[in-house]
Amino acid sequence: MTDVTIPEDYIPIVEGRLWKKILREGSGESPMKNSNVNVHYVGTLFDNGDKFDSSRDRNSPFNFKLGVGQVIKGWDEGVKTMKIGELAELVCSPEYAYGAQGSPPKIPANSTLKFEVELLGFQESADNPTAKLALAKKKKDQGNASFKSGENGPAAQAYKDGADALKDLDGATEEQLQEATPLQVALLANLAAAYLKLNENGKAAEACQQALEIQPDHAKVTYRLAQAYLGLSEFEDAKKVAQRGLEIAPGDATFTSLLSSISAKQAAFKKKEKAAYSKMFS
Repeated sequence: MTDVTIPEDYIPIVEGRLWKKILREGSGESPMKNSNVNVHYVGTLFDNGDKFDSSRDRNSPFNFKLGVGQVIKGWDEGVKTMKIGELAELVCSPEYAYGAQGSPPKIPANSTLKFEVELLGFQESADNPTAKLALAKKKKDQGNASFKSGENGPAAQAYKDGADALKDLDGATEEQLQEATPLQVALLANLAAAYLKLNENGKAAEACQQALEIQPDHAKVTYRLAQAYLGLSEFEDAKKVAQRGLEIAPGDATFTSLLSSISAKQAAFKKKEKAAYSKMFS
């Protein structure tokens, strides 16, 4: 057990070995063993605050499989208590860090370490078609619940995780493939809706394009793709997609209304652009 004094606002996860302080609450579920997790972290020596490593300095999140010994024990035990978006400090005793050997030259022997960790996201492991289908369904339900409650970020992450689970279905039966196709389209369509709510129009367009590669005549996805292009001020593309929507659903008032909106916003954009040029050269 460590002989350093741990402040009272750190909660013990493993008595005498691992402590945690939440700096910002997250939401949703916590990752389970074998989940692939993405984190940002800053590691410092607990006794003097010297920084020895930081994914933020590299601007590159760190990915690892949880609970299988790919990282120090303090991380395996600590990160599994976190939720997506959570920012926390983990204090790891030497036994839950690098022990008596340390990690020279930056981490001396028997060092207690502090990590500021942010859980960016995770994907549960599924290694066969049956498990992947079950995971995709679970993520769709989670996404729907988050979306209905206005939590669009967690909804988008859940939908993305579900869609990603269905990307590789090697060994699937014909029945499983038939089940997976509409499920994947639904996840991508919902993902696009969540991205539109977040005003991430480029990501919304990408999700729609993936869905339309699977089901080209999907009216709802086509509508959302036109919305995404409109949000990106790509007016001509938005018009083409909306017109394609009218081919899929002739006379549909939503596409007719959207076309009118696109034309009006394009005209306003051109007027504003013209005024800006006139001011520039006056």
